[in-house]
Amino acid sequence: MKTLLNNPLIKGPLWALQLFTGAKSFQDNPVIGSPLLNKLGLHITRIIASHAVMNLRMWMLGTSISKADRKSYRQHGYIMKTNYLPEADFKTIEQELRHWQGKARTFHQGDTQTQRTLLDPDTLRQLPHTAKLVANRDFQRLLQYSNAHQRLPFFNIERINNGVQTNKATDPQKDMHSDTFHPTMKFWLYLDDVDEHNGPFTYIPGSNRLSKKRLKWEYQHSLSAHKHPNRLAARGSFRFSAQDCAEIDLKAPRAFTVKKNTLLIANTFGVHGRGHADPGSTRLALWGMGRTNPFIPFPGTGLKIVNQYQYKVLDWLKK
Repeated sequence: MKTLLNNPLIKGPLWALQLFTGAKSFQDNPVIGSPLLNKLGLHITRIIASHAVMNLRMWMLGTSISKADRKSYRQHGYIMKTNYLPEADFKTIEQELRHWQGKARTFHQGDTQTQRTLLDPDTLRQLPHTAKLVANRDFQRLLQYSNAHQRLPFFNIERINNGVQTNKATDPQKDMHSDTFHPTMKFWLYLDDVDEHNGPFTYIPGSNRLSKKRLKWEYQHSLSAHKHPNRLAARGSFRFSAQDCAEIDLKAPRAFTVKKNTLLIANTFGVHGRGHADPGSTRLALWGMGRTNPFIPFPGTGLKIVNQYQYKVLDWLKK
């Protein structure tokens, strides 16, 4: 059965269908990674079409948030709100999440350890203050707009532990990169102060916008991405050197050194990375990400059952 499923005659139509999804790997999908098709403009067509659809969906959802927030996200690629919650509300959420003992997924990237505890509906029922924030309509509208979809992102408690490995491997998240070819979002409500010592999120303002130079750069890299020596780049998360950024005329990176109770939402098509950090330092946040099919014009229904059921789907995929 496994041999049959690996037959190109069977997988070929699936590879072709993935062109109309968020699939991004040049290495794993010979259609997406085809040098000939990309020379004819496949990758660039997917970028332009997906951005057009996602911008349409953001426009549909844009009336629910302020003009200033829409402008910041559109022009700079992020929304930042300091002192986001009233102090008393923030303190109760901070204490609730800081001391929660739920099961955490732990994984290593270079010398960085990331621990994430998924806040599914069953868990949130045991975290009433956090559940109140997640249910807050103003908070939800910000996340829905930036995700260009009414489905909410997955919520997690995220702890970043820096310098925990002794093999001195490089953390690939500290390379400046783009997550994928279309707009996606990640957010952090920081529960710790973030500075240059514990690895601040770093972002190049305006790198979320398409330009002729960015499209030219993407086109050139798509021709050989299927054999790129960097595994993550070959799988569709392109890396950007300082020379690349200069070639595209990108601005200088901004490191988000912020106080706790800052909400940061970023479009991770934009060029970003995790800042360098001192060994032994940590940072804690309520974290989430959203990634939906960028070729479907309809921004979803926002039904509560959909937001709950996605956790069951995620659990099934893990098995």
